[in-house]
Amino acid sequence: MKKIFYLKWSLLPLVVLLVGISSCKKDFLDRQPLGRYIDDDVPAGSFDSKVFAVYSLLRTDGFNSIHYLAIHSFRSDESEKGSTQADGANHGQMFDDFQYDKSNGLIQTYWTNHYALIIGANAIIQDIDSIGAADPNTLINKAEAKFLRAYAFFNLVRSFGEVPLVDFKVTDAAQVNIPKSTSAQIFGLIDQDLMEATSVLPTTWDAQYTGRLTKGAALTLQAQTHLWRNNWAAALTSAKSVIALNRYGLVSNYGSQFRHTGENGPESIFEIQAIFRPALDLGISYANVQGVRGAGAWDLGWGWNVPTQKLVDEYEAGDPRKDATILYSGQTDPLFGETVPPEPTIARPYWNKKIYTNPADRISLNSRFGRWMNHRIYRYADVLLMAAEAANELGGAQNTTDALAWLEMVRARARGSNNAILPPVTTTDQAALRQAIRHERFVELAMEESRFWDLVRWGIDITVLPASGSPGYQLKHRLLPIPQGEIDKSGGILIQNPNY
Repeated sequence: MKKIFYLKWSLLPLVVLLVGISSCKKDFLDRQPLGRYIDDDVPAGSFDSKVFAVYSLLRTDGFNSIHYLAIHSFRSDESEKGSTQADGANHGQMFDDFQYDKSNGLIQTYWTNHYALIIGANAIIQDIDSIGAADPNTLINKAEAKFLRAYAFFNLVRSFGEVPLVDFKVTDAAQVNIPKSTSAQIFGLIDQDLMEATSVLPTTWDAQYTGRLTKGAALTLQAQTHLWRNNWAAALTSAKSVIALNRYGLVSNYGSQFRHTGENGPESIFEIQAIFRPALDLGISYANVQGVRGAGAWDLGWGWNVPTQKLVDEYEAGDPRKDATILYSGQTDPLFGETVPPEPTIARPYWNKKIYTNPADRISLNSRFGRWMNHRIYRYADVLLMAAEAANELGGAQNTTDALAWLEMVRARARGSNNAILPPVTTTDQAALRQAIRHERFVELAMEESRFWDLVRWGIDITVLPASGSPGYQLKHRLLPIPQGEIDKSGGILIQNPNY
């Protein structure tokens, strides 16, 4: 299934892919606009290839590599930079120790890549609007672009707060030199985009299009954006709509969904697709930068984004998810029967097992670096826990009953046939159930880039992070500084975030 859709992506004009990838190396205000074409060049029915070109921008570093992981994962209490102390020491100071640097290169690339996706989506949206296309396929193309724009803006508004609201087709770099818009205005556009995406995107695609966006993906992002704003009723409605699709289910073996063979499975809602074969590298660096940093056969990557002791200690006794998430130095892992050296080359006790690659794949693909591994963004267990959280916050007998049922679905899958572990949560006390749901999100979604955002939206980051080895963390660190390069190029139009 996946291979057929990959073939369609691989047939995109090489120049489009190169423009999409190389543009991330340019500063945002200097970059050439993506999709520079006139309305006469875009007849109805011609947008599939343009949409696939925008999808390809999801493979850039700002959505997968250390640029993404630093912002979405290093800052949490479940992971840290990893590698050696000297390797990327400035990034450790920035994202582990919260000594924020306005000129940090990772935030520049993150910013640039996200705006590249936005600008690419804008071109498709405006071109479709300009010709008044109303055929179903073209409207789906537009809905895909709107999802991608909403996804990029949601990442930006969580990371930076107020940002420039670029919601138009860019034909000249000067057009994007505009002031920041308020977070409310950014969320206004996100809400509008997702309203259209949820109403237009299909529930499923034919097998040849595995990996394209669906109604379930749009509803999941919609639920997440409402949860971020504590819009509990709206979040619950969106999450329940995903459940009602009867499209997704929990795989019986928790760890199997993170393997190469488990990609795009029944629990998958949205994954960034990776393609890697000996003669074709359209892969991503997500697994590569997190792979065990060793020598010889154990030179699997850069060794970044490693689990913390706090995460290891969070699991309840016997929880199988612990050994499906943590790869231990000095132990033989039962998954593939490999023995991880005690110190592959650096003294790290734990590694992220969710990106651990099959040695048979390394041999057949003649690579150790996992560029074939998809990046999971949304899966069904997350939706169930979002629904449980929203229902519990709303309160009331039925909501509490529903929250317990959704929570139990997640725990029951992890428990499997072993009733001696992970007992069902039965409390109807709202505060106690809140803590149970938060714990479950911690262990179920461990190393999946959710934890920092959860701590912030729950308002407990200011106590949890300093107590977890980040004494320098302050409220201002919820938001990153705007990249200084963007401030400088704007000539005073773009204003730096407070306290930077």
